[in-house]
Amino acid sequence: MDLNWLINECNDPYLLERLFYVERYAWLSLSPDMCAVISLDGQFEDVNTHWERATGISREDLQGDYLMEHIHFDDRERALADMQKLITSDIGSTVFSFRFLGKKDKYKKLNWNVIFSPDHNAYFCTVRDPEKEDCAHQLAYRDVLTGLPNRLALEEALPEVLSQALEAEAKGAILFIDLDGFKKVNDTLGHKAGDTLLVRAARRMNYVVGQQGTTYRQGGDEFIVVLPKSPDHDFAAGIAGQLVERLRSHYVIDAQRVNTGASMGIAVFPTDADTVEGLMEAADQAMYRVKRGGKNNFAFYGDMIADGEN
Repeated sequence: MDLNWLINECNDPYLLERLFYVERYAWLSLSPDMCAVISLDGQFEDVNTHWERATGISREDLQGDYLMEHIHFDDRERALADMQKLITSDIGSTVFSFRFLGKKDKYKKLNWNVIFSPDHNAYFCTVRDPEKEDCAHQLAYRDVLTGLPNRLALEEALPEVLSQALEAEAKGAILFIDLDGFKKVNDTLGHKAGDTLLVRAARRMNYVVGQQGTTYRQGGDEFIVVLPKSPDHDFAAGIAGQLVERLRSHYVIDAQRVNTGASMGIAVFPTDADTVEGLMEAADQAMYRVKRGGKNNFAFYGDMIADGEN
């Protein structure tokens, strides 16, 4: 699409602004690299979540910082001059590297590809860690937004977890989690607020699950927790109860108090099912039982069967 043509032809400033927002949102969300939108005065306007893995700085902490604060003093003049050239010359983009200050006062050399957009009046930056150029395969198994293992990782890991449980005659459990109230946040506060909510919810889940299992983002506002060693009903119920408590605690997003919850369905393997498909279906059915019963709670598939539901 010719953006200059669109600017000249479009008489609706709101529509144009919305187009730019959607364009930027898609780029930040879908890129496998670290990405940033930086204002003319050098402030991070928006970044994706890949920065935290590479630099230790979370998306929320980096937004609002100034780029100059993170450039090693000896690299600062050259890097800023290269960015300034994009405004004063006819070149469309530039590539450079410098030492970037991350958490714990540690510097990491990063490779930058920077484009200045006069339409957006901002720099669009794609950034890579040269030490991890070979990690594209690993990124395919990570959710871009939250950094959690994604559906592909789950589909690869769950058969092995189930197989090991069957061989050892041991029990495990999966929790199918759907966030209650997410759509309302997305619709009223916007996609950026919705993304922030998903990132924070993912952190809360990871905190509760810890070393006892793995949290995956299934897609949208759905998450899966796999507990490979869940010896009894009470163990899984304890984890689920903690997750419900943590996820229904309010968030503050864009200076607004946001209240959500979570509906969870639990399937125990191999008791409830001895196949991946059967296990996922069982947990999904239990989750929808919670949805029908008022949300913000958890239910076991086994209890549904005992009550005559299916």
